[in-house]
Amino acid sequence: MNNVTRLSILLSPLLLAACAASAPPAKAFPAGARAPSTAELTTLLRGKSTRAPLSNGGTIRVDYAADSNHLTAYAGGRSDAGTWRAEDGGRVCFEFKVFAPACNDIRLVGQDMYARRANGDVVPVTISR
Repeated sequence: MNNVTRLSILLSPLLLAACAASAPPAKAFPAGARAPSTAELTTLLRGKSTRAPLSNGGTIRVDYAADSNHLTAYAGGRSDAGTWRAEDGGRVCFEFKVFAPACNDIRLVGQDMYARRANGDVVPVTISR
């Protein structure tokens, strides 16, 4: 048996373990999640920054203006400006100059925030206060 064959036999279990460790994104909100009111969502986001994972392994950061509904989003080495609005039922919607418009359902579990994207993925959202 040559060295390449031995090495591939030794590394195969590690590769399988790494693949199994990266679970797909959740499709349901965690137990006990509740929809914030429009006013609560506005208070949570205005003047703050959020970070959430992207499906490609990157991160999106959104900076919300303190005194208006303006925002700037940063993702994949690009940025865009736009506006946002909170809606009944714990929904936040975004309109951008370049990026596609989007709406996310937001849920809270204690101090933790989660967003459901248009593709159904539920991801944690970190708020910088």
